[in-house]
Amino acid sequence: MVYLIALISALTGFLFGFDEGIVSGVLPMIKEAFVLNDKQVGFMMGLMPFGALVSACVIGRFSDWAGRLRVLHLVPILFAIAIVILMTTSSYFLLCVSRVLLGVSIGMSVVISPLYIAEAAPSEIRGKLVIYFQLAITIGIFCSYLINLFAVGHIPWRMIFAAGFIPSALLFFGSLFLPESPRWLCSRGRLDEAEEALCRLYGKEKAKRELREIEQVVHMQKEKKNWKELFSKKIRPSLLVGMLLFFFQQLSGINAVIYYAPTIFGELRLGGHFAGLLATLGLGAVNVFMTVLSMRWIEKFGRRPLLIAGFIGTAGSLFFIALLEYFQVPSLGWLSVLLLFVYISAFAIGLGPLPWVMMPEIFPVKVRGEGAGFSAGSNWAFNTIVVATFPILLHEVGISLTFVLYAIACVLGLLFSLYYVPETKHLSLEEIEAHIQSGKPLRTLRGKRN
Repeated sequence: MVYLIALISALTGFLFGFDEGIVSGVLPMIKEAFVLNDKQVGFMMGLMPFGALVSACVIGRFSDWAGRLRVLHLVPILFAIAIVILMTTSSYFLLCVSRVLLGVSIGMSVVISPLYIAEAAPSEIRGKLVIYFQLAITIGIFCSYLINLFAVGHIPWRMIFAAGFIPSALLFFGSLFLPESPRWLCSRGRLDEAEEALCRLYGKEKAKRELREIEQVVHMQKEKKNWKELFSKKIRPSLLVGMLLFFFQQLSGINAVIYYAPTIFGELRLGGHFAGLLATLGLGAVNVFMTVLSMRWIEKFGRRPLLIAGFIGTAGSLFFIALLEYFQVPSLGWLSVLLLFVYISAFAIGLGPLPWVMMPEIFPVKVRGEGAGFSAGSNWAFNTIVVATFPILLHEVGISLTFVLYAIACVLGLLFSLYYVPETKHLSLEEIEAHIQSGKPLRTLRGKRN
């Protein structure tokens, strides 16, 4: 049952990845159809992460009131409405509205899905199950790249977006059969329903043990919630880690690469548009494969080692691509493709999944919704900046210096991971919370060995 929950709720990640990937292939046709300049393209592309930023900042608190599952029901509905607008409009304004709606839907999903999975999963496989969300993102990107390869130029670009109705429908109907988060039910005093949900997840015997542990934590936090507690001395380090992990994830330039992959390959003189789409499909396949490896390794090696390896790989590959471009090395295109594969591999191992895994882990249950919302909100704030500024940076300073800036951010992320990021491997959410409430530095938290 736990794996089924992870699979269904991770469909929200598929929607996210589908939107990211599909736009990269049809962007030239959208630009032509609406007669857009670079600034209009940057503004339009930046609206999706901006909408996600707004919804991510409020949806955590809303889910604390309404429940994790109700929010999960809303995600595919908003996504489908946005696609309908996108397929029917000839107005630039409504095109922008559809991008905002897509962002709101995806912003909700990236908060609620990892949060829901983490609260439902047993500690020994929690990290692996949360990575289902990131894996679904990569599969969504790969599938959209595959659609782009065979559909772009053969069917109208508006119809390409119609494929998004399939995962939306699967998510909506699948979520109707899921149980509510047992930890959320406990926090609302609905203990009988919480026990029933735990029995469905773990079986009767383990459910009773889990329920006692959750009740003890909830009992210690009966006083009224206050979002200002996020900034208290004990919880502030968790908020800092949650937000900065996403800061460095986005400043690595990943969404510039995903959204504008064919454009980047054109700048690197790989060949025609078809060659760019084919290379982009290869990136998507590598992204999926390496995310699967991350799922296998996260409970074996832990969060910090994968994160550190990811920052080393992304920084090194970006610097080398910048050097190849700057010195105009022969065979630049295919060498750069190889280095972009290294970049995507490193990202998929560490930078991609780890912030989503750790986001719901490092906050106490009392402020978990708000903490996840603030963390994911920072993700979308920096996503907006990267996506909106990339076309401008590409035009003004060139791809070499742009990649150098992203590489510097990766180096800073490496230093942050080495000195401030905790290890939460094989610790229950209640054990992590006990460490935070004890007042000990968050960075001293170390997970259990296998």
